[in-house]
Amino acid sequence: MNKRKVVVIDDDRLILKLLLTTFSQNGWESKGAENAREGRKLISEFNPDLLVLDLYLPGEWSGLELLRILKQEGKLKDMKVVVITASDSGRYLNQCLESGASMLIPKPFSPKAFLNQVEALFTSKEA
Repeated sequence: MNKRKVVVIDDDRLILKLLLTTFSQNGWESKGAENAREGRKLISEFNPDLLVLDLYLPGEWSGLELLRILKQEGKLKDMKVVVITASDSGRYLNQCLESGASMLIPKPFSPKAFLNQVEALFTSKEA
């Protein structure tokens, strides 16, 4: 079986590194970006199974705007999306789900619990 692939987009370098390390140590092929434009390029080149996307990003697009762009481009058909945010997650939940996210996870989170939630996204669809 091929390794699952993930792209993590977060401008917080500590969280970015934490998630990339967590995924890599658990058998995922992982790549990261600190802004939406760089992340969009990675998504096109890497074709991930999963996108972990921070809601607030520096630059011209927020995470939500990037999510809407990817949905319009049809890139979310074969990719699950987990949005992460340090802000009031309840405020953005419906917008994220309507834009194509599979779930929204508030920061801070436990890397192990985060990975378990992500794995459940894949096993529930495959079962």
